[in-house]
Amino acid sequence: MSKLDKFLALPEDDSDSDDSEHSKSEQEAEEQEEEEEEAQAKGPAKKKAAIKLEDLERAGYKSGPSVLYVKPPAETGEQNWNWGSGREAKEKGEDSDEDRGATRAAVQGVEASAAIAVKAMAQQAALREGARQERLEAKMERIAQEKKALTFNQKEKRKRDEGKTSRAKNCE
Repeated sequence: MSKLDKFLALPEDDSDSDDSEHSKSEQEAEEQEEEEEEAQAKGPAKKKAAIKLEDLERAGYKSGPSVLYVKPPAETGEQNWNWGSGREAKEKGEDSDEDRGATRAAVQGVEASAAIAVKAMAQQAALREGARQERLEAKMERIAQEKKALTFNQKEKRKRDEGKTSRAKNCE
């Protein structure tokens, strides 16, 4: 029963008599019966099966790192977002020779790997250029052979192979 039907079924007078209360309870009972009938007509409600972790793992899903174990960020007190003058770094002191040596060794390793990468890229470029030159030379040779003087029979054979033969003009 829709809300509009319920509204239209309400009595027009606002009398608080026992008859109106009795009719309201009867209407409510009828509404409940109708709702139960509609629910039974639809059929039993389908319950969703609970998905378990084992089912997901069997299907191929894997669990990742949990956010529960991530440490909250450490608060270092009041933050100052103004530009610094560099005095704090100067007050910490100079780098030690050990720190400089470690930095130098790390940079040398990176420079060596970069030099190797540059050489490899140059070699690949040279190989590509060589392959391009070979393709160009092969194309030029093919064009030169095609331009070479062919006999009439060779030209006709080429036309036949390409399907470009001319039709006879006189069909008598």
